[in-house]
Amino acid sequence: MHRALFALPVLIALTACTSGGDKDGGPNVETAMTEGPLTTQRGSIVTAQNGRALVPIELTGDEVSFMVTAKSDTYLSLEAILDENGEQVVNWKDWLSSKSTQSLTSAFYIYGYDSIVNWPVRDVDRALNAGTWTAQFTATDENYRYVNDVLVDFVVQTKTDDNLDEGVVKVRLVWAEGLDNRNDLQQAVEGALSRWSEVWAAAGLTIEVTEVSSDLDPELTVDSVAPFPNDEVDYGGADDDVTVVIGETINGTRGLFGQSGGIPGTLVSTANAAVYISWLTNAGRDGEFQEYEVLLLGETMAHEVGHYLGLFHPVEASYDYYDALEDTVECTSWSKCESELGENLMFPYPLCSLTDCEPQGGLTGDQSAVMNLYTGAL
Repeated sequence: MHRALFALPVLIALTACTSGGDKDGGPNVETAMTEGPLTTQRGSIVTAQNGRALVPIELTGDEVSFMVTAKSDTYLSLEAILDENGEQVVNWKDWLSSKSTQSLTSAFYIYGYDSIVNWPVRDVDRALNAGTWTAQFTATDENYRYVNDVLVDFVVQTKTDDNLDEGVVKVRLVWAEGLDNRNDLQQAVEGALSRWSEVWAAAGLTIEVTEVSSDLDPELTVDSVAPFPNDEVDYGGADDDVTVVIGETINGTRGLFGQSGGIPGTLVSTANAAVYISWLTNAGRDGEFQEYEVLLLGETMAHEVGHYLGLFHPVEASYDYYDALEDTVECTSWSKCESELGENLMFPYPLCSLTDCEPQGGLTGDQSAVMNLYTGAL
């Protein structure tokens, strides 16, 4: 089964908005804007009453999307995004209520020491007007109580793009220790990258892959609650690439094909800044790649990085929870879901027999739009 890295949402009561800032009442922002379609700005802010940190996002009106990455030493989650007039364009309550059966972003979930939001998520979400927008985050402790006077570091990245029908995603492919010396595995990954490229081409996206060696233990360990809470994932990449780690297994099990560091994931170094792939699980029981297993590996990569760019499963394996896209049907049983959505790239599990797997490379128009709106798809 494909697995995304997120926990079930924990609902907490939230009260009226109050300002957050440093001891002088506002955020400290380091202005270091990079040239080109992607700009990056870093800063920090201290949470105020009710644990809130209000991160400013300066827009000129030319941007098509922005990403905010917030990091702290306690749990963080997104409450809301406010436009240039202070009006809420999205609020966690609309998506995590007991009546909601759809997922928009994992930024609302209280599951780690960083929180990442990419906005807009979908074509139907509001366009970005010039002015100062705000991402409203909340810090809580392990008991989900508000925490005041906590330092929150943030990175704001914005994207300008004249063509949202195509783009390039830079991928930093990190080999766990010794794996890049195996010719059979190198060949399998080469074929998988070809399949990944083929699948994403339907969305107008191209991948540019840079391969690097590492001393990571091939037995990858990832904590789905707060991985590496005092450290960051940093494999020497830049602020415009996505890290994909190739290991043998994930958390000591062959039940995980791959795992994404968020929906969406970030472009900068945080505790969750990577996608993890188990080559051994994808290679099947004998651990040797057949042709269909090479294709499965490629679809796993495309699937997990699809999560990283903001895509949820069109339906969860419980068949009662869905993504927030209009052109992925809401089915209610395994037979209907496999029939209507089984060919989709983001279906929650592969459809395999002992000797073959059904191709899962389909993408809808709305799914393609989400991927192209990702701030790192340039």
